[in-house]
Amino acid sequence: MKKIIYVLFSFTLAAVMILGYGYLDEDPINDVTPFITKVPNVNSPDTTVPGNFPYQRLFTYNYTTQPNGMPTGTVGAMYVNGKYYFNRWNAAYMYRYWGDGPGGGPGTFADSVTYPSSIRDLTWDGQYLYGGAGSTVLYKFDTLGVQKATFSLAGNGNIRNIAYDPNRGAFWYSDWGSTSPYNIYCKDTNNLLKGQINLTWPAGKYGLAWDSTGGQAVLWAWNQNVSGSTAITNGLYKISIATGAILDSFFFSHTAPASNVGIAGGAEICKVGNAMVLLLNYQNFALGGYKLRDVGPQIAHTPLSNTQNLTGPYVVNCVITPVGVGLMNGATKLYWSRDNPSAFDSIAMTNPSGNNWTGNIPGNGMAATYRYYIMTMDSLNRIGASGSSSNPHTFLAIGTDTTKPVITHTPITSCPKVQWPATVNCTASDLFDIDSVWVAWYKNSTSSERKRFNLSKVTDGTSSWTGAFNSDTTQVIPGDSIAYKIIARDASAQHNMDSTSLYWFKIVNQVTVCIGTGTTATGWPFYTFYMDSRTDMLYLGSEIGVPGGGYIQKIGYTVITPAAQTMEGFKILMQNTSLTTITTFTSTGWTTAYDGSYAVPGAGLQYINLQTPFYYNGTNLLIEICFNNSSYTSNTTVNGTAITPQRNTHQHSDISAGDGCVQIVTPGTTYTTLPNICIVIEPGPMGVTNLNTEIPMTYALSQNYPNPFNPVTKINFALPKQGFVTMKIYDVLGREIRTLVNEVKTPGNYIVEFNASELASGVYFYRIEVNGFSDVKRMMLIK
Repeated sequence: MKKIIYVLFSFTLAAVMILGYGYLDEDPINDVTPFITKVPNVNSPDTTVPGNFPYQRLFTYNYTTQPNGMPTGTVGAMYVNGKYYFNRWNAAYMYRYWGDGPGGGPGTFADSVTYPSSIRDLTWDGQYLYGGAGSTVLYKFDTLGVQKATFSLAGNGNIRNIAYDPNRGAFWYSDWGSTSPYNIYCKDTNNLLKGQINLTWPAGKYGLAWDSTGGQAVLWAWNQNVSGSTAITNGLYKISIATGAILDSFFFSHTAPASNVGIAGGAEICKVGNAMVLLLNYQNFALGGYKLRDVGPQIAHTPLSNTQNLTGPYVVNCVITPVGVGLMNGATKLYWSRDNPSAFDSIAMTNPSGNNWTGNIPGNGMAATYRYYIMTMDSLNRIGASGSSSNPHTFLAIGTDTTKPVITHTPITSCPKVQWPATVNCTASDLFDIDSVWVAWYKNSTSSERKRFNLSKVTDGTSSWTGAFNSDTTQVIPGDSIAYKIIARDASAQHNMDSTSLYWFKIVNQVTVCIGTGTTATGWPFYTFYMDSRTDMLYLGSEIGVPGGGYIQKIGYTVITPAAQTMEGFKILMQNTSLTTITTFTSTGWTTAYDGSYAVPGAGLQYINLQTPFYYNGTNLLIEICFNNSSYTSNTTVNGTAITPQRNTHQHSDISAGDGCVQIVTPGTTYTTLPNICIVIEPGPMGVTNLNTEIPMTYALSQNYPNPFNPVTKINFALPKQGFVTMKIYDVLGREIRTLVNEVKTPGNYIVEFNASELASGVYFYRIEVNGFSDVKRMMLIK
């Protein structure tokens, strides 16, 4: 049995429970001695609990034997909605376990989800998870791992450890720290610095957890003090946020089963059952849960909103749920102030029924700022609160509202026709909330018909609104200009209104689709550390989202580290496919879109313009990139996302007298990280051009030219009147092969190009229909 031996300097942790904030439960009001009930230790096979540890260990969950690669790079320490979250710092996986194990720890495996890759430490704001991947980017994602937003916190180091501070509405974070200073910074999502703690201890901070004791907020820092072998020492530091002083230090030492196994990972304080539990992750090894305190009475309260009632009273209601024991008589009070941020009066709250409590804040007929919080205590002297003197609930009493709503919006710059109607997103806020938000818009001219559609409030607790233009694809054509503005009206008695500027954007016949959100550094498809490389990558039609198909003009990869090596014999091959997973190289069915040489020009999103645009038919897309060099240098890395089942095969080799595009036939190790890609597509036919000649007298469909052709031909047609035009290609069995035109066209003479590069030689037919006119002609493809 491997033993973990802990050497700790004992300390007393004073703690309380305040309920306004998710599982962290806000700042306490005063010191309360932790209420600890001793129960038998819950031992995992590889750990023991030291006798001198002053807090009850609820569990140590050893996950080294778990499947699916979970022990490799796992650093997560998080508990949300009954599940423990184990995220990997070196992949885009997050494993979730129900809290039905011994001591309330992880038990039954729930599932695994993908998430923004390579997050080091997790924190929770009561609604979303957050973390950083060792860069200045803060990721926001939900409990299913779906990314909701990213924020740049540039200017004060990278984000490795992280803890949400509800008092500041911001995030404490720091890097692992290889050089001095080793400071911890606090920033909000607008990159505003809200606090800073200057430290001098050596590098190693990997996990942070926010907590509060004795009226002061503290951080717990989980630090890799000594690592690099099987002798592991991790430090747990309690740091005062107000002064930056290290209040206590504790050193956890053990002998690891392998080098660096059990070094400090993520940290967080979570409400598990009726206890506040410090979760500490020992990387690639175990998750420990340590009970800091029992929670006090639970207070559920919806804060009062701003009001135009100046006389009051302002009724404060809440529901108080005792935990194990009853409330102390006379201890439930409402503390309030008027235009005074520090001095509070108190009112005893009454208990009309059940767990319902109520109290009234008096008004005085004048406009004012009111602050308040609720506090109670049970018979064990455990405190529960909603708000606090340092972080009270606040509302305004204003008679006449003259403030207009505030609208924020990122203007639409263009909209591909196939993605019309576009969606308008904005935020709208006001002192008295928002009554309604709508969009007024025009097509091509503000003297045309003015149209309107309403936006809907997004039910995510934010001030976001969203809605799509009340139109469809038959009502716009590429080249149309759309003008729009957003109008908002507040919910005050005055119904103040404001609007954005008038924005313009174009309807275009081009779509840019970007697939993959991971940030894992991926060596393929530009694996120039070897002479030759071959990579097959599969992207699904559901990801591309252009079911009508079109011509792919260029593809792009987000480069992390570029190499200077020019890739000779560089080829990009493509094919439409029904495959949904790949484990071997595909040898047939390819169309060459690029054949020449290529050098990655630099970091960031880098596009490669295809020499021959590839016709994509709306299904799944298989791309092969290979090259044949006579030398090698360093390797280019790009962003990638872990995907299961496998959709990527790769191999590299030094073939000095051959061609890797031909001679590499067997993939190497299973490659689960699929390079992120951006694809630029011209939907529909390859160029439907109005020849701008005089308006024809009759409908006409001309014979294609050249005919026979290989692989591109042109077809002319004439329209004397505007109409909805469809032109389709059929094979000799009458099966529809391609739609060339499917939209409204104005009167004129047109020419459309047809690229049959992916079709077999043979006879094909093309048919036009418009305004009751139809015609069919025959053409010959010879390859």
